[in-house]
Amino acid sequence: MHMRRGRPERFVVQLEDEQELVLTPEIVLKHSIAPEKEFSDEEFLLILNEDNLRQAKDQAMRYLAIRPHSRLELVRKMREKGYRYEIINQTLDDLEKLDLVNDAQFAGQFARNELLLRPVSKMLLGQKLAARGIPREIREPLLAELLPSGKELQIVKKLSEKFIKSNSRYSGKKLKEKLVRYLQGKGFTWEHIQTVIGGIKDD
Repeated sequence: MHMRRGRPERFVVQLEDEQELVLTPEIVLKHSIAPEKEFSDEEFLLILNEDNLRQAKDQAMRYLAIRPHSRLELVRKMREKGYRYEIINQTLDDLEKLDLVNDAQFAGQFARNELLLRPVSKMLLGQKLAARGIPREIREPLLAELLPSGKELQIVKKLSEKFIKSNSRYSGKKLKEKLVRYLQGKGFTWEHIQTVIGGIKDD
């Protein structure tokens, strides 16, 4: 077994069969890995598993440093990096215990940001949360809190006012058609849409 320094902060270990492994410095120190040192197959597998787990945690923390992620988002990204499901799940279980991965907190922050920056219907917001792996038992109480009865209607009216101002070159039937398509794209029901298009006079 031969060793050399690699980047970033890794040791490249070359085995007798010329296969190369990349290990973290912590694993090298913990197990006193050095040139010509021998390990049993069982010891070697334990070292590999421990190192994979440490690297997976480092990777997950890099994603979380950029922005909060749901558990499912992290699973998808780490699978793209080639990590095994067992390693990913163990990594995320450990981070959940430290409250670094928390789907309830993520869902609340994500939903509030969406309503502030990209307001949509309760249905569409629920779909966005579901696409990020937020379970129904978290989604439904959150949506009920953020979008109580009457709140969606307020959003529809506000979006409609903005849309009409920015599309002042249209009027009558043409404006209605465009506004309906816009609000349907935001996931609003026909019942909500009718409340705003009724105030637009035909040509």
